[in-house]
Amino acid sequence: MDLASMQPEYVKAIIRTRFGSLQAFEGSKGLPSKSVSDVLRGRKSARVEEAILSAIKEEFSESDLSDVSDISRKLHPTHQQITASK
Repeated sequence: MDLASMQPEYVKAIIRTRFGSLQAFEGSKGLPSKSVSDVLRGRKSARVEEAILSAIKEEFSESDLSDVSDISRKLHPTHQQITASK
């Protein structure tokens, strides 16, 4: 996973969902203030990038995406009809 290829708003949304705010994330990881925003704007910091990637990986490892897709199929039968007709 490469942080540079990810949308900054998507990364911030993941962090905010898990920690409440970028500042709370930075505080919990012992990072300098505004360091996440700096990295997402292109400034290089291996320590901050590693912390962000670790948080993203933790977020996805805690959820089972196959369960989400099964629920989606049950709730949206018209979606199945549309995809089946293609």
